[in-house]
Amino acid sequence: MSNDDGRGGRSAGLPTRKKKGLAAAARRVTGRLRRLLGQEEADKSVEAKDAVNHFLNAMLGVSARLYPGWQKLLNDSLAECELTFDERRSLFEMHPIDDYFFAAVVALETAKLRGLYTPPEAAELLGEIGAQVDAKAGRTDRVVSDLVFLMLGRIDLGSGMERMKAPYDKAVKTVLQHIGVGKIASTRKLLGDVALRHMLGEPLALGVPQWWKSFKAQFRIYWNEPEPVYLEDHEIAPATAAPAPLRRTLRKRAAAF
Repeated sequence: MSNDDGRGGRSAGLPTRKKKGLAAAARRVTGRLRRLLGQEEADKSVEAKDAVNHFLNAMLGVSARLYPGWQKLLNDSLAECELTFDERRSLFEMHPIDDYFFAAVVALETAKLRGLYTPPEAAELLGEIGAQVDAKAGRTDRVVSDLVFLMLGRIDLGSGMERMKAPYDKAVKTVLQHIGVGKIASTRKLLGDVALRHMLGEPLALGVPQWWKSFKAQFRIYWNEPEPVYLEDHEIAPATAAPAPLRRTLRKRAAAF
C-alpha cells in the first residue's frame, strides 16, 4: 500500500493494530492536544479558542479524506443528466464545492455541541467556530461560516434518526441547493431523490468522527477573563457614553465535567 498522502508527501504507515471505540478516540485526542498545547498530564483545561482551532484542523483532515470519494459520487450522479456546457460550468466551476463539503463536515459535528454543553457554553463555542472557520478554509469571505450556520438551523438532532430525518441528509440537500442543482431542469429531480441523497450522505454519516464527545470526555473548556479597566480618580467616563456591548456573555472558568 502506498504511503503517499495525496499531496506529494509521504505519510506514516498504518499501524497493524488500532484500538477502536470512544475510549480509544478520546485517548488519541488527549495525546494530540497535550502535545500541541504543551500541557502537563494534570492540566485538562483548554481555552475555547484553542479547542475550536484543533477541532477545525481535525475537520479539515476529515474533509480532505472524504471529499474525493464524495465528489466522484456526485459527478457520477450528475453524469446521468443531460447538461449543456453552460449548465455544467455553472455547477462545477462557479461554486467552491469542496468548501461546501467542508462546511457540511463542520456543521454535522458542531450540531452535537447542543447536547454536550450548556446553552451558554455551546453559544461560546459556536461563536468561536464562526470566527475561525472561514480562515481555516482559506477564505476571506463568510461563505463557509454562513453555510455552516444555515445547516445548523436545518439540523434537528432531537428528531434525527428516529424520524428518518438524518442530519447528514439535510446537510447534503443544503449543499446540492447551494451548487444550484435545483435551478437546472435536468438536475432538479435529484433534490427529491432520497436514495441519492442518502448515498451522498453515507460518507458524512460514517466518516465524521465524534470529536466533541471524545474531547469532552477528557477536557474541560475555559474562557479567559477580560482584562479589567481601572480609571484614575480624575478620569470619569462621560455620563452619556453607553457601555460597549460584549460579544461574549460567559467569562468564567467552566466547572469540571
